[in-house]
Amino acid sequence: MSTTHEPLAALLRRYCDDHDEPRDVPRVSLTEALRGGDDPLRILTYLAGLGLVVASLDDLLRINDDAGEEEVHAFRVKEGVAVTVASDGLWQLFVP
Repeated sequence: MSTTHEPLAALLRRYCDDHDEPRDVPRVSLTEALRGGDDPLRILTYLAGLGLVVASLDDLLRINDDAGEEEVHAFRVKEGVAVTVASDGLWQLFVP
């Protein structure tokens, strides 16, 4: 059975109001970021500090299993995995 995920734009409309909707969500290749490439919000560094090993897009979703984590949340979207830093209202999209 195939699961259809919503596009990033729909997710942002659901979680952001008109005043805090991000204008530019950085699109980051997870493969490149794991090789030391661009990760503007330093999401991978933060997750590593929590002991989460990230090797795939699905690994990013494991942050949602941490009941004590209130700042960072991840969502599967059509384009990849969107991660938000709630207190800052910032988003980053990880693609393969």
